[in-house]
This record gives sequence, C-alpha cells and structure tokens, in this order.
Amino acid sequence: MRVLNLSLDTQILEKDSAVQKRLIALAEKVGNTTPALADSGTPFLNGGITVFVPGVRDERQELSAHLTIYSFGGLKLMQLFKMWRMGKRLLRSEASSFFKGGAKSSRRRILNPSALENEPLPLTKGELRPYDLITVQDPYFLGFLAVKLSEKFLVPIEVQIHGFEKMEGGRARLARFVLERATKIRVVSNRLRKLLESRFMIHESRIYELPVYTQIETPPKTSKRKTVPYPFTFLTVGRLVAIKNIALQINAFAKVAGKVPYIRLRIVGGGPLLEDLKLDVTSLNLEDKVLFEGYQGDLSRYYEEADAFLFTSNSEGWGRVVLEAAAHKLPIIMTDVGLAREVIQNEKNGFIIPVGNEDELARAMEEFLDKPELRVRLGEAAFETFIALPTPESHIERQVERWQALLGRK
Repeated sequence: MRVLNLSLDTQILEKDSAVQKRLIALAEKVGNTTPALADSGTPFLNGGITVFVPGVRDERQELSAHLTIYSFGGLKLMQLFKMWRMGKRLLRSEASSFFKGGAKSSRRRILNPSALENEPLPLTKGELRPYDLITVQDPYFLGFLAVKLSEKFLVPIEVQIHGFEKMEGGRARLARFVLERATKIRVVSNRLRKLLESRFMIHESRIYELPVYTQIETPPKTSKRKTVPYPFTFLTVGRLVAIKNIALQINAFAKVAGKVPYIRLRIVGGGPLLEDLKLDVTSLNLEDKVLFEGYQGDLSRYYEEADAFLFTSNSEGWGRVVLEAAAHKLPIIMTDVGLAREVIQNEKNGFIIPVGNEDELARAMEEFLDKPELRVRLGEAAFETFIALPTPESHIERQVERWQALLGRK
C-alpha cells in the first residue's frame, strides 16, 4: 500500500520530533502491508508513505525505507502550486494507464457526492495506480488541491478533520466542497463527528473516529507538591493564536494573583499574538509573574516543573497537550472543547469550564490553590486515564486497518 499524505504539520520536518517518529512507525506498518497485497494493482513493491508539507525550502528527505518527505518553500500560494506540480509528477507512472492524465480515464469520477456510501472506484483492465490513497489533513486549500489530484488520477481520498479554524464565508464553502468529495472522513473526536453530521449533513457511513495519537513515554512517577511554595506554576502549551484564547488565562490569572502572590503563569509556544499578549501582561503589571517561553521542542521539563495545566481554546478538535499534561499527573482545567467529556470528565479527572468564561477559570484556579488534596486526586485520576488509552502500536494498527478497509482489502 502506498499513501500520499498532504499535511500542514511542520513538526514532521523536525528531527526526532514525536510527529516524525509517529510517521516513521506508521510508514513502516504501511510498507509491511505491501507484500501481501502485491496483486492489488499497485505497481510498486515497496509500499509506504510520501508526505507533502510546507517548509522553509524545497527539499526531499528519505527518513526510512518507507517514508519520504517533500517540503516546499515560498509563499503559501507558491507552496500549493509546487505541491500540485509534484503531486501530478508522482501520480503519473509509465506503468500506469494514467500517464500524462490518461484522457479516457480522466473523465471518470472517483465518487458520487450524493451517495450515502462512497467506495473506491474499481480499476478497469490495465489500470494501475502509483498510489492507493491520498490523505489530507486540511479541509480548505490543501484539501482542494487533494481533491483535484484525486479526481484527475482517480485515487480515493481521505480527509482528516482535527478541528475547524476560521470556518466562515469562503472557507466554509471550500470545506463543504472538499468534504462532499471525500471518499472517507476521519475525525479525532465524537464532537467533530456530530458537527459534520449536523452542519455538513455528512452521512455517518462516510465518517470514522480515530483520536490523535499521543506518543510520550510515561514519565517517572513523581508526587506533586501539596502546598503552594513559591512559585506555584500554572502551565499552558499551544500556539499563540486567537482560537487558543491565551488572553483568557492572563486575565483570570491577574484576578488570582491579586489574592495569592506566590504564583506564576508559564506560557510555552509561539505565534502571531505574542507581542499583543506581552502588552496585555505589561498593562496588568504581571511581567514578573507571566513568563513567555517561546516554542520548545522538548516539553518534558515544563510539565515536570508545573503544578497545574490550563487549556482554554474556543474550539478544538482534540487537545493532545491535555493528554501530555495528564501523563505528567498535572491537574487540568480546560474549556468544554475537544476531548472534554470524552477523556477529561468534570471533577473526576479535571475541571471543565464553559468556553470564554473568565470568572469560572479564576474560580477553578483558586480552588486548585486552596485544595492540595483535590489537585493530587485529579492529577492521579488524569494519569490513570492516560495510561488506559490505546497504545501507540494499537493506534497505528487501527489506522492501517481503516485504510485497508477503505481500499476494500479487509
């Protein structure tokens, strides 16, 4: 099986990053499915995954026998053009009847958007595909490009939904266009499944749920402090963009800091709102209590030094960093998004607050400060939830099984 993966996650390019390690493991599993499927219509005996991702420069990396990454530099529009050009080049094959487009084949559509179930289009006699599947992790412009490649070369397409940002106007129409043409749609939470079914009227048979794979070694068991010595640390990790609503944390923290002086807020991550958030901190006279750590590749130190974790997104598909916090036994306060209610249960293994509610956030933060036994109980419960999640190996197995089922091979 050969998969073409169109992604926006630039962490793929970071050597030894969790994302890169996960992809190498997944590609190995995908590659190992190929020998048993040698008569499936794929002209390549060496299966695996090819990834397209935006980058600083044009570059091709062979990370393993089964994983190749192409990064594309330039402005966004130029990156998309380069992906389109490289996609056409790779999807053409002299061993395939699709070489140079194959005028006869190109008139066939890969799916009927109005159908309740969308099965991959069977190959006619003599047709071979260089790739068995296109999967794309974006329902907007990258998704549009993937759809066009799918239709031109008659390759099934999977759209992965990890969440929706700025989904209005033209972007909403573009998402609808992409989703209607997907052979299959993967969502990372039941919350997203319900959104697709209600807002986009996507039939449940076209959707499958597979949460985000969290690759983290269980850290050494440590007991979090039961008192509040200087400085008690609230930690948040994420991109500094509007949808993460870090400003909510800063404003709530200001209320709490006025009552409890020996605390600090540690913000790990970078993004376009960094300077605006720093101005907010300055205006509140919190420069010595709110620390901006920037983007960090290794987060273990920050989790280990924290006493509680904050997650205040306005919208989220899942929330991987919440699971990382749980792995470090941190008591968690999060808004009602993503994995809230699916993994984190209010007052059982964390606190769930309404989206955008500054007063509720401040109240929960104060409760953590006032009740050390509560912090310990919630942190331990979050850890138990984390270790009960599926293993990385089983997650990869499920992903490959889903792809095989999509292609009618299982």
